[in-house]
Parts: sequence; C-alpha cells; structure tokens
Amino acid sequence: MLLTDGEDLQKTILNAPIGICLLNGETLVAEVVNAKFLEVAGKPYEAIYRQFYWDAFVEARPYYEAALAEAVKTGEAYYADEVELMLIRHGQEEMIFVTFVYAPIKNEAGNVTKVAVWVLENTKQVTERQKEVAAKLAFKQERDRLQGFFMQAPAGICIMRGSELRYELVNPAYQQFLPGRKLLGRPIFEALPELVGTPLQEIILKVYREGEAFEMNELRVPIAEYEGGPATDRFFSFSYQPWRDENDKVDGILVIAFDVTGMMRVQQELDQQKRVYETITSGTPDLMYVWDLDYKFTYVNSALLNMWGKTWENAIGKGLRENGYEEWHAQMHEREIDQVRATKQSVRGEVSFPHAVLGKRVYDYILVPVLNAQGEVTAVAGTTRDVSDRKEMEEALAETTEELQAINEEMAATNEELAASNEELTAKNHELAMVNRELAAARQQIEESATTLRLAIEAANFGTWFIHSVTREFITDTRLKELFGYYPDEELSIEGALAQITDEYRGFVTDKLETAIYHNGDYDVTYPVIGLHDNRLRWLRAIGNLKADASGAFSAFTGVVMDITEQHLDEQRKNDFIGMVSHELKTPLTSLTAIVQLAHIKLKSNEDNFLASAMDKANLQVKRMSNMINSFLNVSRLESAKLQMTRKYLTWMNSSMRW
Repeated sequence: MLLTDGEDLQKTILNAPIGICLLNGETLVAEVVNAKFLEVAGKPYEAIYRQFYWDAFVEARPYYEAALAEAVKTGEAYYADEVELMLIRHGQEEMIFVTFVYAPIKNEAGNVTKVAVWVLENTKQVTERQKEVAAKLAFKQERDRLQGFFMQAPAGICIMRGSELRYELVNPAYQQFLPGRKLLGRPIFEALPELVGTPLQEIILKVYREGEAFEMNELRVPIAEYEGGPATDRFFSFSYQPWRDENDKVDGILVIAFDVTGMMRVQQELDQQKRVYETITSGTPDLMYVWDLDYKFTYVNSALLNMWGKTWENAIGKGLRENGYEEWHAQMHEREIDQVRATKQSVRGEVSFPHAVLGKRVYDYILVPVLNAQGEVTAVAGTTRDVSDRKEMEEALAETTEELQAINEEMAATNEELAASNEELTAKNHELAMVNRELAAARQQIEESATTLRLAIEAANFGTWFIHSVTREFITDTRLKELFGYYPDEELSIEGALAQITDEYRGFVTDKLETAIYHNGDYDVTYPVIGLHDNRLRWLRAIGNLKADASGAFSAFTGVVMDITEQHLDEQRKNDFIGMVSHELKTPLTSLTAIVQLAHIKLKSNEDNFLASAMDKANLQVKRMSNMINSFLNVSRLESAKLQMTRKYLTWMNSSMRW
C-alpha cells in the first residue's frame, strides 16, 4: 500500500465504517484515529492520539507487539480473524472478539513509513454463533439422552413419524414383542398388516389426526411374532401420545406399550382357582368369611349367607352391624380384628348368634391373619362352626357333677397329705435359702479378696501371667510386657519372653519353666532381661504356681514378675564395697603379720616369757582377723559366682580331723 498525502485520504479514514488508526512507521505514534476505532477501543481520543501505540493498549502488547513489529520490518500485512481479546474499555476489563489488520504503508521508495491498523468488532456475531452452537449441542445431548432413556426403558417404546406413521425409533423392549419383524423405516400398517381393519387402526389414526392422547389396558390383539406366521391372541396395555414438531404440529405418535399376556393368564388362573375355592366352600356347613382391615366383609360363603338370610350383593362390602350383628357383638369382633392385625396371631372364641331359620345357635370360631409377601396383615379370615349340639352334650355332662363332687372330696384328703409334704418341702427350701445366703456371702468374700489381691499387685507394680499347659496360651498384663520391653498393644508369646533373657540365664529359666508346667516343680527364679524396644537391662524375679483345672483337661500356670533391678544393683554395690574394704584391710594386716612373726622369732631366745607369749597371742589374733576378712571376700565371691577353692591336706589323728 502506497502513501499518498492529501485531505481526501484523511477524510476517508475519519469517515470509514470500520476502525482505523494510522501509526508512524518508526515511532508507532498514532497520527490519525477515527471514531469507529475509538468505539472499538473503548478509550478516549487523547489516550490514543499522538501516543505510543502500546502505551494505549498495554493489555494487548504481550500478544501482538511482535506481529506489529514484523509487519513494519517485512512490509507484509498481518491478519487476525475473530480473535478473542481482553481490552480495558471504559475503565473495565472486557473480553471481545475482533478482526484486525496491521497494514504497512510504503512510500515511492518502497519504505514503510506508516502502518494502518484496521479493526472490526465481531463480539455480537461470534457470541450469537456460539449460543447457536451451544443450543444445537444441548439439543443433541437432550435428544441423545431421551433416546438413551427410550432404548433402556423396560417398557416397549416406539416413535412413528409422518402421515404414513413410519417407525423412526424402536427400542429393544418393543422389538422383543415382535422378534421376527423388521420395523424401522416401515409404515406401521405395512409392518403389521394384522392391524388393518381393526379398531386399533382407527384409534391410531385418530390420535394422529386429532392430536389427542389415548390409553387402553389389557387389550386383546391377534398378532403374529413373525411376519407371515400364525396370529395368536396377546394382551397389551397401550399409551398413544401425539408427537409434535417445533411448530407444535402433530407429525407422529409416541407409543408406550406393555405386554400383559402373562399377567392376564395368571389372572385367568386365579379366577379359575377362585371358582374352585368357592365351589368347595359353598359345600361346607362351616361358615367362612374374610374381613378387610376396615371391618368390611370381602368374602362370605353360601352357608354364612344362608344363616344371615342375605344374598352376596347385599352382604359384601358391608360391616358387621349392617349384616345384623348387635353392637356388643360387632365391637367384640372389631377388637379381635385389631388384635390379629397387631400380633399376627390367631384368635379363638365362642359366641351366640341368631340363625335366620334355626333360631339362636352357639358358634365356635377362629380368626387368622392373611399376610402379603412382605409379611404384613392385609385381611383377617375366619371360620365358624355350629357347636350347639356339643353344648347340649355339655349340659348333659353337667348332670354328673354330684358324682364328681364325691371324687373331689376324696381328692381333698389327698390334698391334705400333699399339703403336709409341701410343708416339709418348704422347710427344705428354707434350709436351701440359708445355704444360698452363705454361698453368696462366701462369694462376696472371694470377690473382695480378689479385689484386694488385684490392688496389691497393682500397688506392688508386679506383672502377672497365665499359661495354659496344653495350648501354651500366654496371657499377660501391660506391666509384664513393659518389663520385657514390649509395647502395651503388642502380643507377647512365651518364646518372645524367653528371647529377651540374656544368654547365660535363658537355658536355666527355660528348664525351670518346663519343669514347673509339666512336673509341678518349684518356680522361683531371678534372671536378667534386655528390653525389646528400650534395650534396657532389668533384673526380674518370677514366682509361679501350677493349679489343675476342675475339668482335669489342663492346668493353669500363673504367677507374678517383679522388677528387682535396684535391689540387685544395691547387692552388687554392697559386695563390691566388701571386697574393696577387705582388700584394703588385708594390706596392713599382711604387714602386721610379718612384723609379729619376726618379733616372735627374735623373742624365742629371749628369757622374757611374757613377750614371747604376747607375740603368740598377737599372731593368733592376726590370723583370726585374716580369716574374717577372707570370709567377707568369700561371701562377696559366692554371690558374684567367683568363689575360689583352696586345697588343704587332711591328717587323721586319734579318730579326729586336724587341718
């Protein structure tokens, strides 16, 4: 594009129907800005005119500065069609769609001296197009959802369109009605010629012509499963709904159908069974009837109708009072119906009622609940039998009461004897009660002792255990686990406990444990352990007792473990102290012994007997002190398992031993 100066060019730019901004090719300063450009930019004139272009459009600079620079450099125009752009218009951020061009303008020498920015806003057109696409997508999704519902529905569903009512949609359930027929794309009366000339054809055509829905239940339709096959009677429940286009004009029919042939056959079988049942019940002299939960008769047999002197039509659906029951009688049965309903248990009774022909009679009856599949009471059935003859026999039996009275007197004597026996039993029961109280007191003492023992064990900070002699089940408390370095929630086995005992003691403790469990040996051992998690050295003392179970099948080995680490360390410190003191005393004592012995040797030739005797006694006392110190050392060595053995020769003289 060549630049031609002149007023006509400027007028053309200012009056152009699209936004134009003319920039200096070197500085990119806006030299001409028309009103349409300001409308698209949404900025005041002074914010753009004679301003660096990217100062005016800072928000767009990161995206299009390079494109503008490339257009100036190469002289080739840059096109952007319907791009989404964020501009600050009228002081607010706004997303718009624009089509714009960076068009370089060259002089006669071919150099770019200006850049024309052409811009056209497409926000409205793009938004409307997006809405249209979204609407079409929503329509498609709704159509697909509806079609998916139709195809998965358990009912038979089809859509027939056009004046010929061609099958446009057939779901699997509908196709299952006619597995041997091709339906899609065919007019209904071509696919199902059996319907031609039937009332169903007129109904379908009427729905299409008049646009009114039609429903029918349990309609018999002679139709063949396979095209050309024999027609069989089948029963369907239909719903025909007019299908309308976008102009609300009927252009098809939506059909929802259920094959109820199986249900109709079951109903026919039930009707047949009902007729058989009525035939049976009508021939029995017993009265048979059914009430609903509102106390209305829903069934009565012929015998009951004869007793009432009524017909079926006059009795069914009526209550007790309407069928001649007195108020007290009606209330009694209503209470019994409520009782059966609440408890689901039968009720039996006897009552008088006037017979229409025979007069007042006595009846024995039983009422039972009628339950549905969920176990709920839906009705109450009853059977009543005329027991008037039996009552007459009972009256005859009443005449023998005097004879029975004599027998009762004899029984009274027997009862007196039984009373005496009862007194004896009462005394025994009293004695047993005393024994029970004593046992209860003993049990309470045992419980108190057990509580005292438990508190004592807890106060002494002992660990306790139980070992089953057969299964070797090892049950411990939290304190015992703590002594072996285990966490309270960890399982501790016998093997795990033995593993924490130091090597030099493990075999000894194992032998003592096995002997105690299987040979009832003593179990009082002291040994060191290393804690599993804390690696802490502890000295423990364990005391156990074996007791046979009352069943004789096993023995229970129980006991306690106490932490004697401090006592053991105190004992060790005492022994160390004794050893140290003994060694310290032995050094001067040795020197003293040598001096006494030298003095004794020198005094042998001395005539002073007193000094020689004194040295002998001093030597004897030094030996006693030396023996005493050695005894202390031996005690210390014995307790630390380091006792030294010294050999000495024995000489027998006059049947006595001399060292």
